[in-house]
Amino acid sequence: MRVSSVLTAFLAAVLLCAAARVAQAGQTIGAVREAGKLACGVVTDEDDYSEADTHGNLSALGADFCRAVAAEVLGDPGKLVIHTMADEPGALGVLRDGKIDVLFGATPNPIIGETYGVRYGAPIFYDGAGLLVSTQGGIKTLADLSHRSVCFINASPPEHILYDQLEPRLAQPEWRFPYTERGEMEVALVDGHCDAMIGDISWLANVRSAFHAQIKRFTVLPERLTIDPFSPVTRVADAQWNALIDWTVWALLQAEEQGVTKENAVAMRDSSNPVVRRLTGATPWIGKAFDISDDGFLHAIQAVGNYGEIYDRDVGMHSRLELPRGRNELASRGGLMWALPVEPLQ
Repeated sequence: MRVSSVLTAFLAAVLLCAAARVAQAGQTIGAVREAGKLACGVVTDEDDYSEADTHGNLSALGADFCRAVAAEVLGDPGKLVIHTMADEPGALGVLRDGKIDVLFGATPNPIIGETYGVRYGAPIFYDGAGLLVSTQGGIKTLADLSHRSVCFINASPPEHILYDQLEPRLAQPEWRFPYTERGEMEVALVDGHCDAMIGDISWLANVRSAFHAQIKRFTVLPERLTIDPFSPVTRVADAQWNALIDWTVWALLQAEEQGVTKENAVAMRDSSNPVVRRLTGATPWIGKAFDISDDGFLHAIQAVGNYGEIYDRDVGMHSRLELPRGRNELASRGGLMWALPVEPLQ
């Protein structure tokens, strides 16, 4: 059986289950509509001493997905309240307690998910450990770190990655410099006391962006040591809402794949491409299963653009982080970002 046929059958099963549960499992959509606004959470990672979070501030990316969901459910991306939270554990507690409808995003962890009663959805960003180095130090690849000093936060996840992933790749073990505070470590890198600093690339890019006049002196090496997805989170009980959040991500990815943009989305409804017609609502498709209009995904694309547009604006080369697509490129272009097919239900 072809892979596309398997995925189509899976999609049909998911949607049929979602449709069957609309009456009893659609409490989140009902609550959002009754409130007239979406309560959406994003994490800013403000705690300088936090060892729980390894991501940098990706709140701009999360906020755009919040707007996409508001556009789908309420027809207006402005009908939302964005709750910013300093760290991931606190944000998960707020979600569990029903004070927000969805969180964008957090690191998938089955143990933590079970503890908080939440579900992790389709990733919106693939993060991962890397290294920030000086452009003047002759370090261009991981191999150049032999006999160099690498700074890290003591007893943090990057320290374990340093030992487990980086050290075995080097001809000679590197010097290690532990710190207890992020700001102190950043100063050490700028002053030349460290040759490199290890952490998730989103955090390293945020650090680099704060160097202002000295920003060109530093770069994030292209190699990645780990894969660390950044995903939306919802309460586990509402299957319909969970499926809608996943399809928000997949629809924006499919929009990029099909060339549907914020600017041309409405005009693309006249396309002869059946995938584009379903995606933009010109042909009725899965809106009924999610209790949204057939053109709900069109509203989302109109509000924030396709995934590529969002990425470029919030974390890519037109943002302060200047992160290349890398693993966040579409799967058809060699990346890890994939979506279920926009195929007719059978």
